[in-house]
Amino acid sequence: MTKLELLIESVEKRLPISFQYNKRGKIEGVRTGNVHAVFIFTSKAGVQSTKADMYQTEGVSDTAGIPDWRPFNIEDITDVKILEEAGQFEVADGYNPNCDKYDKPLAKI
Repeated sequence: MTKLELLIESVEKRLPISFQYNKRGKIEGVRTGNVHAVFIFTSKAGVQSTKADMYQTEGVSDTAGIPDWRPFNIEDITDVKILEEAGQFEVADGYNPNCDKYDKPLAKI
């Protein structure tokens, strides 16, 4: 299964994931959380990228405060593991499935 397929499955089944984020300038290490949406994002400059909006619950972070919402570029994600043994997660506070950035969803709760 590709990482995109794993991310979509995690949204559809509402199961947490862990992964490595290998984006330049970001702290390396495992991140864990609950992906609520996978979508195609178009920047103001017209550049498209595929992103995952995740409520990060554990792991490394460049910003203070976990748990909290984080967007991740899917091209920079590796080693995705669905954490089935953790069971389904609840929808996190602040999630809005109707926000404008989800106009091209691949999966969302």
